[in-house]
Amino acid sequence: MFATPLDDTTLDLATRSYDTVLLGEGDTPLGHLRKQADIHQAHHTVSAHYRAVEQAQQALYVAIDHTINEFPATLGSVLWEEHWTGYPDPWLTEDANGFAVAHLGDGVWVHHTVTTSSCDDGHSVRWQVSERHTVTLIAPCSCGQGYRTAPIASEDELLDMVHEFTREPCSISKHGCPHPCGSAR
Repeated sequence: MFATPLDDTTLDLATRSYDTVLLGEGDTPLGHLRKQADIHQAHHTVSAHYRAVEQAQQALYVAIDHTINEFPATLGSVLWEEHWTGYPDPWLTEDANGFAVAHLGDGVWVHHTVTTSSCDDGHSVRWQVSERHTVTLIAPCSCGQGYRTAPIASEDELLDMVHEFTREPCSISKHGCPHPCGSAR
């Protein structure tokens, strides 16, 4: 799981509050402000770390739940918690969703993300929130220059794409490779 690394100095500073840093006899006001800034940065770093851990964990569990329920005979039956790795939203924005990936072997990956959208119905204070799960199969191209991706909405599509991605030789017209074979870097 990805998260901002925390060192001992950051953790020590994060345990301090601003009022614990007193201006000493030899301290200048600028030195005092630097100490306050260091404490503030430590609090921010620790907060970002735990927000990243939480988003990654949530993304992992949502991916597991989605694949068990929507792909019970395929992904749901072969991928367990230890196969998935959760990642936070790269910008760690408020209420953002992370994503999760699982390696299927032979360089083939499954990527899962949830897109949340909301809209005001115009007549009340209530918001309608919708979530859209996106499962993407990522497989190396036979040229070795990049990867092919395909969104997967059902088990039949998954099986078709696995068959297509593992078939040799690769069809240039099928996946629109800008390289001699059609993969995307």
